Amino acid sequence: MKKFINIYGSNLLTIITLALVFIGFNDYFVQFAEKDKSQELFPIFLIAASTVFLYAIPVALFIYYLVKRFNVSGKVVLLSLIFGFTIPLYLASQGNSLISLLLFSLNVPKEILSKWGAAMTAPFTEEIAKGIVVLLTYFFCKKISLKDAFISGMISGFGFQVLEDVAYIFQSTFGETNTGFSIAFERVSNALGSHMGFAIVFGVGLIALLKKETSIPKSKALFFIIAPIVLHFAWNSPLEGDWVTPLFGSINLCLAYYVFTIVDSLDEGIKIDKIVQV
Repeated sequence: MKKFINIYGSNLLTIITLALVFIGFNDYFVQFAEKDKSQELFPIFLIAASTVFLYAIPVALFIYYLVKRFNVSGKVVLLSLIFGFTIPLYLASQGNSLISLLLFSLNVPKEILSKWGAAMTAPFTEEIAKGIVVLLTYFFCKKISLKDAFISGMISGFGFQVLEDVAYIFQSTFGETNTGFSIAFERVSNALGSHMGFAIVFGVGLIALLKKETSIPKSKALFFIIAPIVLHFAWNSPLEGDWVTPLFGSINLCLAYYVFTIVDSLDEGIKIDKIVQV
C-alpha cells in the first residue's frame, strides 16, 4: 500500500482534486438553473446579491495588499482561489447532510435538532472543509510557509463566505418571502467576523502542526485548530440576544489579528511567545 501511494499518490490526489473542483462548481451553479423558479424574481435576486460587493471588493483589495506584504507566490494565490471557490462549500454541505443523517439515526429528539442542529454540524464540517483548501495548497505547492497558509486560509474563507451568502440570498428570494434584501444585509453585516477569520486561524494552526513549526508550539497550533470550531459552535448555538453575533465576531477577528501578528513577525526573528501571550 505504501509503495502504491508513493508511486501513484500524487496523480490520485490530482484526479480527486480536479473532480472535487468540477463537482463543487457544478453543484453550486446548477441550483440557479432550476426551471420552477419565477423568471421575474431573477432581477431582484441579482440586485440583492450585488450587496455582497460591499465587503467583497474591500476584502479582495486587502488580500492583494497582504499577498504583496507577505510576498506570497502567485501559485499559492491561484490554487487557493480555485479550491476556495469550488471545494469547501460542497464538502461542507455533504458533511452536514451526513452528520444530520447520523443524528436522525441515533434518534436524537427533534426539539434538540431544531435548536442545536446547526451547532452540531456546521462548525465541524465547514472548518474542516475550508482547512482542506489550505491542505491541498500545501501539497500541490510542495509545502508552504505560515504566511502562505494565512493567505490561503483567508482566501478559502472568503470564497466560502461569498458563495454561501449568495446561496442564502437566492433561497430567500425564491422562497416564501420573495425578497432577498433582508437576508442580504444580514449576511453582509456579519461577513467580516465570520468564515474568513475562522479559516485563517484554522489554516495557520493546521500548517504549523503539519510542519512542526518552532515559531508556533504544538499546543498553540492545536489551540488555533480547535478555537474556530468552538467559536463557530457558540455562534450557531441557540443563544439569544443582539450581543451574540457582535461578541463572537469580535473574538474571531481578534484571534485572526493575533495570528497575523505571529506570521507578520516571522522574518524579523522575534520570538513569538514574547509578542503576545494567549
